Amino acid sequence: MSEYKYQHGLCIMRAQPFHIGHQKLIDKMLAECGHVTVVLGSIQEQGTLRNPFNYTTRKKMIQNVYRVKPEYDRLKIIGLFDINNPAEWGEYVLDFIQDSFPQLPKPDVYYAGSNYDAHWFKECFAKIELVERTNPDFPFVSGSMIRDMLKFGDKRWKNFVAPENQALIEDWFNKRQAIL
Repeated sequence: MSEYKYQHGLCIMRAQPFHIGHQKLIDKMLAECGHVTVVLGSIQEQGTLRNPFNYTTRKKMIQNVYRVKPEYDRLKIIGLFDINNPAEWGEYVLDFIQDSFPQLPKPDVYYAGSNYDAHWFKECFAKIELVERTNPDFPFVSGSMIRDMLKFGDKRWKNFVAPENQALIEDWFNKRQAIL
């Protein structure tokens, strides 16, 4: 019997930028799953208002937080291009995971930050875990909110991003202010 509730947890996020809400979701996955796969979506997008960071930078943000933790060896981070076919999205993702990590068991649970995020996988998973972003004990956070705070010079954005990533985000933003 495994010490974990699930064998292999999956989540998809854009992480534009990676923030404390994403971190809360991954922390829950690492506590409950033997293997954790985080898919960074929209890797074909970068340098836009909605998707400013490239895949490599987003992956580095997650690694900055987790590489020093003992659970890091159970965490896989991969990027995936979007497809414009919502009906096939869930199976597309699962096929990609199996092709990328054939040694791992098929994901048996999907983690999402909202019902909307989860609805793409209702047909693919018997179990979906919601990690609500609107919780009285945890501040609401979104990537859009953080990007707007950066754009308007509101330093409170740092309250929503791990200290390990603040310099990276600030440096990146200062170099690219013109596009935002």
